[in-house]
Amino acid sequence: MTLDSFSDRHHGRAVFATMTSDDRAAIGTVRDDLRAAGYDEAGVRALLGMPVLDLHPAAFHHLDKHVLGADPLAAAIRLFLLDRAVDEQAGRALLSEPSLDVLLSLGVLDEADGGFRSQVHITCVNDLLLATDTGRYSDWWTGADDLSDRVMYIGYDSAGLANVAPRSRAKRTLDLCSGSGIQSLVASGYSDEVVGVDINPRAIRFARFNAALNGIENTTFVLGDLHEPVSDREFDRIVSNPPFVPEVPEGAHLLYRDGGPDGERLLAQIVSGARQVLAPGGLMSITTDLFNLEDLPRRIGEWLGAKDGFDVLVLAERQFRVWAYADTHASHAPTTRERTEYAARMVDALGDAGISTVHTGYIVVRRQPGGGPRPGTVQTVSIAGPVTRPTGSHVVDHFRFLDRDLDGHTDGILRPNPAVHLVSSAPPGGPETHQLVAPQDDYVADMDISDLTRKLWQATASSDVHWGVIRGSALESVARELVRQGALTLGDLPPAGGSRDD
Repeated sequence: MTLDSFSDRHHGRAVFATMTSDDRAAIGTVRDDLRAAGYDEAGVRALLGMPVLDLHPAAFHHLDKHVLGADPLAAAIRLFLLDRAVDEQAGRALLSEPSLDVLLSLGVLDEADGGFRSQVHITCVNDLLLATDTGRYSDWWTGADDLSDRVMYIGYDSAGLANVAPRSRAKRTLDLCSGSGIQSLVASGYSDEVVGVDINPRAIRFARFNAALNGIENTTFVLGDLHEPVSDREFDRIVSNPPFVPEVPEGAHLLYRDGGPDGERLLAQIVSGARQVLAPGGLMSITTDLFNLEDLPRRIGEWLGAKDGFDVLVLAERQFRVWAYADTHASHAPTTRERTEYAARMVDALGDAGISTVHTGYIVVRRQPGGGPRPGTVQTVSIAGPVTRPTGSHVVDHFRFLDRDLDGHTDGILRPNPAVHLVSSAPPGGPETHQLVAPQDDYVADMDISDLTRKLWQATASSDVHWGVIRGSALESVARELVRQGALTLGDLPPAGGSRDD
């Protein structure tokens, strides 16, 4: 089908198609109106009693009829999250005349039965307002064929990638498969320049609107196929949320979702492109489903051509049973019977592709800094997830420790992650057990630990434990595992005559 046929077919015009530079000021007024109403992540969560990303269409009627009142925040939630129309009085109490005019002219709002209805969602996440297409259950979408070129809603994978990608300062960032532009807009805060690339013209227009909606000036969005529009440039950071779901034969092709028969067609191209566009010392962060996790390091090596010169960190989140994974991705089907049939075909497709295990997670590729390339590494860490808070500092710590270790450095002090706590318990008649927990750190998974590990942990919390002393001892493997899991970091030695600085 022709990309971006949805708007033309249903509304006689393509949403955001008429947006010009002159609209930016009015779009800024939309942002101001929504913020004035309290329409942000914290405000919406407080009113609805759940995180914005947990909203499900099954809750829409209850929230509309039995939770929301008649104030401007309630009107914003109905209009931009619950697929509900609001009457003219509520719409004008929420949005000023310039905001209404620009949203009507751009095709965001339609006038319906004396009020207004939005054909897009505007989600609050990461201090951003992000327009995407409405959910799959909205009656804007009348059949599976309408789903092909829609701009994907914001999910935990999108928010997670924005939090996993390190936010240290970068000159130039590339966002591949940019979609609504969420990764580009988050990256704009730590990058001098950001370029987003997507093959879907509808997504490009949404992303440009979202940049204007958030008052962000240092992002550019271009139409193209992965690295093709930027093949002559290098980037300090690359972020990507590509389509990664294995395709089902004879099913509707969903542009934003399907990643080829094994789900890795685009992922392989993105990873292999690191040699072309990732600058020395640069980091490429990808959110994806991780299939057959034990074999993934071998496949990553094949995609890179050779691991020499690159280090890779695989972050494995939760594991799905194959049938549950298939059922989740059959949810676009309009009836229970069609959902069951689609899930069965996906289970067969996964089997045909040789997929036996599925994890959610992330892949971070680091091109080694200047100098001759040394042998590359691929390491896997199980993380707590879902990643709803920034955890990129752990990724930076991983590569920093790796460099110092492989270069033979023995200096540094092992220091505890302040978010990690030791919990000990002694059940009646049983031995004392120990666990490290970090409820406020989405990277560090809860760990059952030995008494030896407990003693090391307590030592790092009360005194300076030097890495040079640990190396070569019985505690080395214990310390390495705690560093790998993010429970410990390797800090620099204090300056001569100085004191320890935690």
